[in-house]
Amino acid sequence: MRKVHITYNAQEKKRITGPILSDEPDVLYYICHSGKIEDIFLNHKKMNLEMIKNNLKDCKIIEKKVDYVNYYDIIANLAKIISSENAVSKNNNKEVSFTINMGTGSKMVAIANIDANRLWDNIKLIYPYSLDYDPSAESAHSGIMYSAEPPEFKFNKPSIELIKTMQILYWLMLHDKFKRKRDFILQRDWQDAIFHIYMIRSVKKNENPRDRDTSEKMSLNRAIISPLTDKWKFIYREKQGRDYKIYFTDAGLKMVRVFMNYNYEINFDEK
Repeated sequence: MRKVHITYNAQEKKRITGPILSDEPDVLYYICHSGKIEDIFLNHKKMNLEMIKNNLKDCKIIEKKVDYVNYYDIIANLAKIISSENAVSKNNNKEVSFTINMGTGSKMVAIANIDANRLWDNIKLIYPYSLDYDPSAESAHSGIMYSAEPPEFKFNKPSIELIKTMQILYWLMLHDKFKRKRDFILQRDWQDAIFHIYMIRSVKKNENPRDRDTSEKMSLNRAIISPLTDKWKFIYREKQGRDYKIYFTDAGLKMVRVFMNYNYEINFDEK
């Protein structure tokens, strides 16, 4: 099992280093704040990384920066990490597990961590704490460290098929065949990509092209457009002649940008 540990910089020492030294991960992602002001606890980062490097010689340490108050920045970064590490482990024929330290970072970081745990697999959340807590001290938690694991609840998320069709829609917007910049895609072009180029969905074979097109439209409306429009409110349509323009809502655009950071195994570069 290949172990990946994710932690965020904070005014902490043992609360960060303790779980890492105990778990002995193969890879550590150490994430600092980067926003309107830079991370004010870089001295803690330096001390923590020195401690880890001195005790875990074989642990690969990767430093990253995110805006601790930007939810989409945080979860997009997690998507990149999880997707890239899954790819590495797959190439090496190894299983991979992720541990995220919930006791570090900001409250917005914690929300994104929980959502990442619900969106993707093999992610364990830990919450290290001590009974010796003094926020005015150099390190807020000291003494013996304990670990509390948050409960896991069912999470309502789009199906993989819906996520892939959103990825295709976004990709088409950015790669128009006439090199136009558009915030919409014609439904017939989206349909062609879903059924014929990337083959996310299929219908029963029919020799009559018109009947096959009708079947595809019905399938697209029922299984893709209806849930993305009515349930998730990620897209909306506007009539154009005999076709429709498909747009992302603001919420849909934010989420698809997150999904584009995770590899759902659609190879856009080969098409």
